[in-house]
Amino acid sequence: MKARILHVEDDPSLQKLVRVALETLGGYEVRTVADGPCALKVAGPFAPHLILLDMDLPGMTGVQTLHALRAIEGLREVPAVFLTAAADPRILAELHGLGAHIVNKPFRPRPLVEALGRLLAPKES
Repeated sequence: MKARILHVEDDPSLQKLVRVALETLGGYEVRTVADGPCALKVAGPFAPHLILLDMDLPGMTGVQTLHALRAIEGLREVPAVFLTAAADPRILAELHGLGAHIVNKPFRPRPLVEALGRLLAPKES
């Protein structure tokens, strides 16, 4: 079974780059949406194993979107990763406080896939 990744990104070029990388290099099933409200509509039925978000989204920020996704049954413990160029220590601290991981923009596809793979790997007890 392929791991499912919900990707929330409003930039069409990044949508395509990330989707192709995750599907071809990682073998993941990817559902890409352009904003928070769309993410909230598809997240429950899609049941992602990982949530990959942009910080700056139209309508709802990435942080607001993550808060709302965390309220959906079954998504509270799903790993979340922000793709961001944010360097402000307060923003980074807020993301870490949410239990989110960070991948810095700009990024290269293979290291992104490898980083997500580590988060999706089964945890040893």
